Amino acid sequence: MARSAAVVGGATLLSRILGLARDVFLANLFLAPATDAFFIAFMIPNLFRRLVGEGSLTVSFVPLMTGLLQRSREQAREFFQVTWTLGAIVGLVIALVGIVAAEPLARLFAPGFAATPGKLELCVTLLRLCFPYIFFLTLVSVAMGGLNARGHFWAPAIAPVLLNLALIAGAYLGVTYLDVPILALGWAVIAAGLFQVLLQLRPLRAHDLRPALRWQPSHPTLRRLGSLMLPATLGASVFQFNLLIGRFLSSFLGDGAVSYLYYADRLIEFPLGVFVVAIGTASLPRFSGLVKTKASDELREAFGGTLMLALALALPSALGLILLREPIFAALFSWNDAIFGDAAVQACAHALFYFALGLVPITVSRICVNLCIAHENTRSPARGAVVSLTVNVIASLLLIGSLQSDRLPEIFLRWQNAWVLADLGYAGIAFASSIAAAANALFLGSVVWRRYRGALGSDLLSRMLRVGLAAAAMGIVLYALPSLPAQNDVLTIVRLFGRVVLGAGVYFLALAVLRSPERHAFIALLRRAR
Repeated sequence: MARSAAVVGGATLLSRILGLARDVFLANLFLAPATDAFFIAFMIPNLFRRLVGEGSLTVSFVPLMTGLLQRSREQAREFFQVTWTLGAIVGLVIALVGIVAAEPLARLFAPGFAATPGKLELCVTLLRLCFPYIFFLTLVSVAMGGLNARGHFWAPAIAPVLLNLALIAGAYLGVTYLDVPILALGWAVIAAGLFQVLLQLRPLRAHDLRPALRWQPSHPTLRRLGSLMLPATLGASVFQFNLLIGRFLSSFLGDGAVSYLYYADRLIEFPLGVFVVAIGTASLPRFSGLVKTKASDELREAFGGTLMLALALALPSALGLILLREPIFAALFSWNDAIFGDAAVQACAHALFYFALGLVPITVSRICVNLCIAHENTRSPARGAVVSLTVNVIASLLLIGSLQSDRLPEIFLRWQNAWVLADLGYAGIAFASSIAAAANALFLGSVVWRRYRGALGSDLLSRMLRVGLAAAAMGIVLYALPSLPAQNDVLTIVRLFGRVVLGAGVYFLALAVLRSPERHAFIALLRRAR
């Protein structure tokens, strides 16, 4: 599993680095109203990908595919082709409906854009360009499930790199050649989707999973897939639902609010994708196989090791982002003061502080969800999603200050204004997202404790304590150092990199002093990655 996690983590690291470069390009080439419109337009098909693609289709597909592979490779191939065909049809229908209904969808998800002339219309145009992405990504999700079940992780994990490259190229070409430069990003999304599908074809053939049209909607395993996907659509993608609520509310908070939250969230996605998602992706086939073979001792070891490795990476990442948030944004994003100046740096850093509080709860939720899904239990994650969504909506409305808009019902505004607890603005949305993530983690943790206590090792609390103490030692050392200036120059970037290296060194040394088993997992992970 360390080898698989290293493969996924390495590919995701490359994707995140290019994604960071992409975001820096966008932040310094386009004004905030234009990026607001694109981020909302891309969010809607990307949300569908997280919900129906990676969020439910892939995670529900892997346990079923793993079971079929243990019985018959021919049955597994047939199931893959039936799912590929149905996914293509459903993805195409949704893409076409989305193109036709782009305007009402834009008004639904970002009604506050109507207050700025031309902003809503731009969002509608971009949305029509982005919706075909759903068709391609549905096929990529089916391919990802099949390849992951066969133990191949590289091609699906590297696919997002193509999206980032396409968007970087689109940003440059748009600014150079188009009257409305931001529209080039919509065309880049379409090209990226096509390239991502083509990337999966060779490894699929190599693993005897050649795509083919096979219409068999009554296939028994396909029906089981549908029953698992329905609750998993909520359960595995609760974070995305919370982001959707945040984007909706931030559309009422003026130009830049959507973009500031997006850039802060992208920095959270860096450790989340490189560490947590990579480990989660690698662990699901492993958990599923152990559940199928009823290897309870190995499942306990695998679950405990996976959870602790993910936590041991997520906790110092969250602490480091909090302590270095302003220098990070200044060094990485502030290359064009006329577009992304000091005010934007402080605004993004403010949102990042509150987003980072949710990184550890999201990590716990992801690993617990995998254990539930390995037991083909998708109802518990769905219930956790409902809890999290409820908490997120209430917390957002209580923390963003008093809303004022003629696009919202007057009775709703009166209620919201009367119950506001704090005026954090767009940062309140980030804080609410982290509170909701904590609620989801508590719910799923209680489910795992009640139903799968046999999968928990007796030393988990001791290991968590040692990881927490090591992270605290790192935090104390970084906090004691003189503050870095929030500016963009070579010296500051070098000093920032030095702080990251120092923090990682102190953390690993503390793990060694405390004799934490996670230090051995880190060494194994690095060896596999090398």
